[in-house]
Amino acid sequence: MTAADPTVTAGPTGREAPATTPAAPAAGPSFWRRLGRGGRLAFDLAVLLVVALATLAPGIATLPVTDRDEARFVQATRQMVETGNWIDIRFQDEPRYKKPVGIYWLQGAAVEASGQGAAAPIWVYRIPSLAGAVLAVLLTYAIGRTLGGAGVGLVAGLLAVGTIELGVEARIAKTDGVLLATVLAAEWALAALWMDPERRRAFGRNAVFWTALAVGILVKGPVILLVVGGSLAVLSVVERSTGLWRALSPLRGLAWMLLLVAPWLVAIGWISEGAFFTKSIGDDMLAKVASGQESHGAPPGTHALVALATFWPLSALIPATIAWAIAARRDKAATFLIAWVLPGWIAFEAIATKLPNYVLPFMPAFAVGAGLALSAGALAATSWWRRGSYLLVALGGLALSIGLNAVFVVYEGRAEPFGLAGGVAAGALAIAASWLLVRGRTRLGVVVTAVAAAAVATTGFALLFPRAEHIWLTERLMAEVERVKACPAPTVISVGYGEPSLVFRAGTGTVLADAAGGVAAFQAADCAVLAVDARKGGEVSAAFAAAGAAQPAAIATVEGRNLNGLKPRSLALYVRP
Repeated sequence: MTAADPTVTAGPTGREAPATTPAAPAAGPSFWRRLGRGGRLAFDLAVLLVVALATLAPGIATLPVTDRDEARFVQATRQMVETGNWIDIRFQDEPRYKKPVGIYWLQGAAVEASGQGAAAPIWVYRIPSLAGAVLAVLLTYAIGRTLGGAGVGLVAGLLAVGTIELGVEARIAKTDGVLLATVLAAEWALAALWMDPERRRAFGRNAVFWTALAVGILVKGPVILLVVGGSLAVLSVVERSTGLWRALSPLRGLAWMLLLVAPWLVAIGWISEGAFFTKSIGDDMLAKVASGQESHGAPPGTHALVALATFWPLSALIPATIAWAIAARRDKAATFLIAWVLPGWIAFEAIATKLPNYVLPFMPAFAVGAGLALSAGALAATSWWRRGSYLLVALGGLALSIGLNAVFVVYEGRAEPFGLAGGVAAGALAIAASWLLVRGRTRLGVVVTAVAAAAVATTGFALLFPRAEHIWLTERLMAEVERVKACPAPTVISVGYGEPSLVFRAGTGTVLADAAGGVAAFQAADCAVLAVDARKGGEVSAAFAAAGAAQPAAIATVEGRNLNGLKPRSLALYVRP
């Protein structure tokens, strides 16, 4: 890896770069010289693509559908494909007005492309999230290359790919993986403009910027405007100029963005009679700002603490990266990263509702910053606090490797041999990575850190979670329904267990009801399986008595735990006829 790309502009016209700015080498290694600029780009992207797929894809096809967000998204997409209504998105009969349509369209396109239609397995619905996460890694490289050269970009991509939060979002069929890709596309365009001293109105760059904003809005509303708009605002203040804004061709850009976004907004506004805007803006977005929605309230500073875990292993390098950014704050690259992170992070800390995925759009900025700091020699373990922070790679890897296997044993009552082997390998790699970082072999340490992160991800997502049968209660329930059903396609009715994953697994016609409604549906069906939570058993017995019907004997019992909260549950099954 080279420290910087000599073809990239290092600083603004008329401003002297600080000592921390990496100097371009007079001549790179012979291997890179033979490759040339285009060959180096292709090589780096190929390496990152392979690493990203090896790190982010394991488990995507074996993890059952997760409650509750993913299950709601994929079931709504399935219904969209079933009905052919790609405008008014619904979960059973309930409108899905909290989020725009973008993620449903992308998932629906993947489902249609699979040729399996509404019967497509869960991994097909996850393809947009995986693609968004992989694209985010490649765009992190592009931003790092723009700000500091190919070597910086490669380090940034390797550090970003293994972060825990990115690994989670790559494997869950919801909005955040795709949103991250759109944010990074816009930030790349802004970075390219920021590093261009001539402030040219490049058509391709500006098209990427405005298209990314439009897609981001269609995926998750105005979140992308908060992040990218904050960056643009701070950079304009630093320059004391509107030159950046003017160079983005705002009139044409805004017109293009509205052309992409407005048709669906008009259509859903008309169909919902304005309810979409009331729900998405009033009941969802503004409610999260004012109060801790869905028990996710937390005080300011929570994101910073949680990011130590969710950004692992990159979080081990963040203290030294922040120290470098403060020292190099007059450097153009450092200024850009500060403008990227600071306004949006402060805004999210001020919002009452806090979830780990909210600050994911800032993770790549720290990865790029670490690459720049490494290129400037600012990550050398020359102080006790740097060495201490680098030990977090080993501590995090050991905690995850041991913790994941320990939790598996606690809830499953047995050890998983492949999980144990994966945990040992991941822990050993994390220790090796920490040792290399502390010993000052930072570049090799970064590579081994990426491998350790991939090993941890594979251990958790591919070797342990799919085999942890007791935390997938819906899967256990459906396996039992298949065993006891009296006809090929019974109506599944559930009283007391209303997880949306059951609707996705059992079908759109699944009935989630109270005791009286469940008994009525059971009696009215020609062929049905009724699942009753043990806590609702008395109510169901009373409902049968009130209906003047004899309660049939339960023919099976399913036990397990809710993925949310891991509380033990017991479900009795009744079959008709």
